[in-house]
Amino acid sequence: MKTVLKRLAGFTGFPLLALIAPFLLLPIISRILGDGGWANYTAGQAIGTLGAIGVLFGWGVLGPVRIAKATGAAERQRIYRVSLHTRLSIIGLVLPAAVIATLLVTSEAYRLESILMAVGGVLVGLSPNWFCIGVGRPMLMGKYDAIPRLIVSLAAVPVLLATGWVWFYPVTLIAVSIGSVWAFTRMVLRGSERERYSLRLVRSELRSLMPTALIDFTGNSYGSTPVPISTATLRPADASSFSSAERLYRISIMAVTALGDAFQGWVLEPAATSPIRRHLAAITAHSALGLVGGTLIAILGPSVTGFVFGEAVAATHAQSFFFGVSLFFISATTPLIRNIMIPAARFRQVFVATVVAAVIGLALMISLGIAGSSAGIAAGLAASEFLIFAVLLPPAIVELRKVARTQPPRGAE
Repeated sequence: MKTVLKRLAGFTGFPLLALIAPFLLLPIISRILGDGGWANYTAGQAIGTLGAIGVLFGWGVLGPVRIAKATGAAERQRIYRVSLHTRLSIIGLVLPAAVIATLLVTSEAYRLESILMAVGGVLVGLSPNWFCIGVGRPMLMGKYDAIPRLIVSLAAVPVLLATGWVWFYPVTLIAVSIGSVWAFTRMVLRGSERERYSLRLVRSELRSLMPTALIDFTGNSYGSTPVPISTATLRPADASSFSSAERLYRISIMAVTALGDAFQGWVLEPAATSPIRRHLAAITAHSALGLVGGTLIAILGPSVTGFVFGEAVAATHAQSFFFGVSLFFISATTPLIRNIMIPAARFRQVFVATVVAAVIGLALMISLGIAGSSAGIAAGLAASEFLIFAVLLPPAIVELRKVARTQPPRGAE
């Protein structure tokens, strides 16, 4: 248990450092851009997030498992090198697509800032965080991701206040992302034999990653589309209010991700003497986090977003309620997918559940957005998260029963 507590502290602490950056900068940026530009800016962020998922192509889900099961440094180096080749191949397609999508949904007056945020978001797909999770070393995540981003954010504050140059922040983020990936790659691959880029190997790897990539991309696609949908369908003031609610929700999801990162390697350790207890501990922790976090968003969302982003773009109570519901279900579903269904190779069931939820959720978000309901878009997201949880819970219980039947005699952890 001490191991998971250490990992929890590290994998929670460094993402929390990353959380400080938005709270330092987004209040300044939202006030500079006003209620019209704020929605465009967050739309660029959302598109960049979706692009990063495409660049990762399943490495964020399956990568930690591969690294955790690697037998030595040489195998880990080989896995990382292959991942870099596949992600660099994909980013050449995703980056232009993200720029074009941002151009289509944003206003001309704010396109530069929005496009730069989209580009910065796409580059997150090259982040080595999944590798750090696999080796169970949160300090690497801090050194090569969270701390550099925090330093850049702190440095950007006086520039934004003095000049109002919103573009300065995404430009520095792009620079630090490229620099961090370069430095991490040199560190990990030091002493390894160089391997030439092989198109055949990349194609083979992409085929093996396809099931996980489809699940990851489909599952996150509808989660990243609410802001672009609101920007395209709602009045600027309503879209900006919705963007504030969604931004608070996205920041809260980082806590869910950090908890999942801390538990995944611990739960899946082959040497665990009581795996069922570890599974139940992860499920309980995620459910509690979702319940507490979702309740806080539902109750405090309007006041928090009003204080942080400005009263002119504060979230409404209805928006906050549905985002709180979404947070609960996404947190409760996380251990079912990451610790149970994916390791059990139940890819098809996860994919089907995700596709059904995405189709229904997107249909609701688009139709209610066209009808002018910002709360309706949030409700569509909540409905999709509930559907995934409801569909995956029964097969996850079946898999847990299999784990319980094969569990060795009870012993000390």
